Amino acid sequence: MRKTILAVSVAAALLVSTGPALACCGDGKAAAAGAEAAGYMVSGAIESAKLTVVAWLERLNTTITIGFGKVMAEIQRQTASLRTMEEGNAAVLSQLHMERARAEAATRYEPSPRLCFEASGGAASGVAGAGVDQTWRGLNDKAAARTLFTPNTSAAVARIYDDHASKYCSQQDADFGRCSAVDPKLQNADVRADVVLNTSSYTPEQIAAAQAFVTNVANPVPTQNIPASWEKTPQGKTFVAGQYIEQARSSVAANSLNAAVAARTPIQGLGTAAMLNKADVSEQELFESQVRGRFESPAWYKMIAGFSLENMMREVVKIRALQARMDLAEYRRTERVEAVLATQLAMDVKRDSEQRIRELRTAAAKAGQ
Repeated sequence: MRKTILAVSVAAALLVSTGPALACCGDGKAAAAGAEAAGYMVSGAIESAKLTVVAWLERLNTTITIGFGKVMAEIQRQTASLRTMEEGNAAVLSQLHMERARAEAATRYEPSPRLCFEASGGAASGVAGAGVDQTWRGLNDKAAARTLFTPNTSAAVARIYDDHASKYCSQQDADFGRCSAVDPKLQNADVRADVVLNTSSYTPEQIAAAQAFVTNVANPVPTQNIPASWEKTPQGKTFVAGQYIEQARSSVAANSLNAAVAARTPIQGLGTAAMLNKADVSEQELFESQVRGRFESPAWYKMIAGFSLENMMREVVKIRALQARMDLAEYRRTERVEAVLATQLAMDVKRDSEQRIRELRTAAAKAGQ
């Protein structure tokens, strides 16, 4: 760069030194030759300076090109790094998004931890219904046999006393010298509704006690049959018809009581099918497990606290399904209650009408004489 400046300075000095030659203008060829020679010198100096400047410009351009090349390389390197960082950031964000979506899907669509338990309980409910109906029918058959086919009333009543003394004797009975007290859980079980009904499942001994209780309520003193030969007479047929009437009316009460007993009688394998901790449970126990597993379970409250709206709605639907099953059982109980009330009303009407009809028959008989 200094050489370029020096060349330009020399050229300028040469131009200045030719000043006096101009004063020779008009001196003829000598002046013209001097001017020309001076012009050649200036031209040469300028040309030399130009070449020097061009050389330096080319070197400067090369230097700039190399510098810019390095700058561009650095920019490209940094751009590549930035691109890599951006791609990595995008990948991380995408992974986070997928993890979030997976977590939301798991929360939203993952089945409840109770799913297997609830599905098994629901399926077992159908099995329970069939088992209860079978036990229920058997108990009603025994009740009908007691009303229609008791050969000896005194023996049937005596058996009530004997069974109580041997199986259900209470401490009070023992104090009176009637018998020896038995297991406290069975004391007076044949004559107290709370002992029979205030439980959800029976032991084999409690099943027998429950049947004895139904007998003592529905038909404690059965009608004794007449000899078969008597039944062929008109009077005998009237007697048997009376037994049928008695059975029809008493069966309404026995049916309701036997339903309660059947619902508390364990069914073989029902607990296993419902994934409970007991192999054999009653229908009553099955329903209680579904209710207590929620309302009385701290784990259930903790579980639903973490539910999404979707899983919460599923839990509500399952509870409603259980409620529908309970409503069906309640509907059947209401039918039995209605049948009992209707039977009681019919018997009251009959007693009332018999009295009035008897009085009217007597009045008619007097008037017809």
